[in-house]
Amino acid sequence: MTDSSAQYSWMELSPLLEQSEGAAFIAHTERFRSNIEALKQAFEKHYSNFSIGYSYKTNHLPELCKIAHQEGLYAEVVSGSEYSIAKTLGVTGDRILFNGPTKSNDELRAAFVNQSLVNIDSVSEARQVARLTEEFGGDVRVGLRCNLDLNWKDRISRFGLSEESGELQLALEVLGSRNNIVLEGLHCHTSFDRSAASYSRRIVRLIEISDQIFGGNGPRFLDVGGGLCGPMSDELRNQFFTPPPTFDDYAAAICTPLIERYGSAGPELIVEPGVGLLGNVFEYAYCVEHVKKTGSDWFAVTSGASHHIKIVPNDFNLPTTCLRSPDVPDDERRMAPVDIAGYTCLEHDIIYHGFEQPVAKGDILITSSVGAYSMVSSPDFIRTSPPVYEYRSGEWRTLRGKLSIRDYLKNFSW
Repeated sequence: MTDSSAQYSWMELSPLLEQSEGAAFIAHTERFRSNIEALKQAFEKHYSNFSIGYSYKTNHLPELCKIAHQEGLYAEVVSGSEYSIAKTLGVTGDRILFNGPTKSNDELRAAFVNQSLVNIDSVSEARQVARLTEEFGGDVRVGLRCNLDLNWKDRISRFGLSEESGELQLALEVLGSRNNIVLEGLHCHTSFDRSAASYSRRIVRLIEISDQIFGGNGPRFLDVGGGLCGPMSDELRNQFFTPPPTFDDYAAAICTPLIERYGSAGPELIVEPGVGLLGNVFEYAYCVEHVKKTGSDWFAVTSGASHHIKIVPNDFNLPTTCLRSPDVPDDERRMAPVDIAGYTCLEHDIIYHGFEQPVAKGDILITSSVGAYSMVSSPDFIRTSPPVYEYRSGEWRTLRGKLSIRDYLKNFSW
């Protein structure tokens, strides 16, 4: 991934940030299309019956969802809200994968009517579906989310139907009581282990369960979920304990067991990436407001915030560059390592530990690899969420405006 911050200047970004409380996301949508194409090519050279479900929860920016639809991807949703976004953007029901641990009766009815695939997460949800199909005349498409007992580093996932507890078998019995419930395939997902080897273990076990349920003909689909690593800069890649897999690594690990069992065109193989498609698509621009020393430590206090770009606290320093303000001479910049801090009143709001580039008040910082879970999880905490601008071929376009206080207050009674 090239550092796109070199594509635009401090002079270009400064007026955009002035009108948005000093912070904004920058989208590079051409990278999103490129990542989709790279993922397709990696898998399709091994296995022809391959599909991608775009994870709306990872980033439901309408422009991205529209591109995913144009590229032929399923909409993978986990809520009625996301389901409505997909339908509003023109996705037909048969192109929606409805996942997630809870679904209301009305949401399930909408999925039934629109012929969406519902992946069932629990026995009680299987009973809920069976009960609702009594009032529905047509066939209902379902899959089973399997909780695979694969020793996830001594961690137990709370999602899916457990083999070990017997709930997977019980759900099958519940669903089998209704003639209009059509079981099409099996699903699994966990982010505990992103290694290519773990995905090989998942597909092997799904194939084994599938043979028990569907017999020799096999299911219509097998879905290994998301969690795949994607393209990233060397600066970020080098911070991983072991090198993160590439799309080619995942494709070989997943497709080899499939081909051994079904040949090159068996059940539809579905992956549901979010991080893998989005990690390098967005940047986050923000301003240095103050540089200060506390004890022996230096801090750059900024108009950014860690909660905008780190939904899960971690030790990674996301790649960050500095666009120097033309108003500050180089000899007035702080040269020692500084911690980049956010604008919030929280002690843990540190965006980058030990930043070594010279900084000064008025500089603009750009942090990359922030496309996944960032803007959709940003709360209106202290300041309303930043806007999103697209940068393409030297032109700027607003993809999401900054929420004004007037519009924010419309949601309240006072």
